Amino acid sequence: MKEGLEVMGSFISRTLLMAFGYVYPAYECYKIVERSSLEIFQLLFWCHYWIIVALLTVFERMGDPLISWLPLYNEAKLAFFIYLWHPKTKGTACMFRFVLRPFIAKHEAEIDHYLFELRLKAAEVAALFWHKTTSCSQTTIIDLLHNISSLPASQTRSKKNHKKDETELAAKATEPVSTMENRVTDDAEKNHKKDETELAAKATEPVSTMENRVTDDAEKVSSDEQSSKPKCQKWRFSDLFCAK
Repeated sequence: MKEGLEVMGSFISRTLLMAFGYVYPAYECYKIVERSSLEIFQLLFWCHYWIIVALLTVFERMGDPLISWLPLYNEAKLAFFIYLWHPKTKGTACMFRFVLRPFIAKHEAEIDHYLFELRLKAAEVAALFWHKTTSCSQTTIIDLLHNISSLPASQTRSKKNHKKDETELAAKATEPVSTMENRVTDDAEKNHKKDETELAAKATEPVSTMENRVTDDAEKVSSDEQSSKPKCQKWRFSDLFCAK
C-alpha cells in the first residue's frame, strides 16, 4: 500500500512539473511572440527563463541518480519552476542577474574555445563516417551488380544442360527397334564365343596332366586302404577278447 502511494505521488508530481514547468511557460511565450506590439521586457524574461530551464535539465540528467532519493525532491523542483516564472516572485530575473550572468561572463572565452574544438572534432568524425559509409556502399553496389550480371550466364548454362539432357532422352526414346535387336544378337554371339573358347581349352588339356591326376587319385585310394586296415585288426582283436 505504501509503495503504491509513493508511485502515485511521484507520477502526480512529475505530471504537474511538466505542466507548470514546460507547457504553461511555452504557451506564455507563444502569446508574447504573437502579439502585434512586442514587449521587449517580457520577451527577455522568457528567454532568460528558458536558458535557466535548459541548464537545469542538463544538471538534472546528471544529478537525478544521486539526489532523487531525497524526500519531496519532485515537489521541490515543481516549486522552483513556479518560483522562476510566477509574476509575484519572478525568480528568473534574480537567478539570471546574480548567478548565471556572472558565471557565463567569467568563463565565456573558455566556453567558446571548447565549443570550437568540439565543432572541429564533430566535423572530423562526420567526414570519417561519411568516407566509410561511401566506401562500404560502393563495395556493396559493385558486388550486387556483379551478382546480377552473373545470373543470366548461370541461367543460360542451366538451360543448355537441360536442353542437352532432353535431346539425349528423346534420342534414346526414338531409337529404332532394329538397333536394339542388333545389340541383343551381338551380346548373344559374344557369350556363345566365350563358352566355345572355354570348352576348347578344356578339350586341349595335355594328357600328362590327366595321368598325373589319375596317379594322385590312386595314391589317395591306397593310403585310405592302408589307414583302414589297422582299424579292422583292432576291431577283430577286441572281438576275440570279448569272445574269450
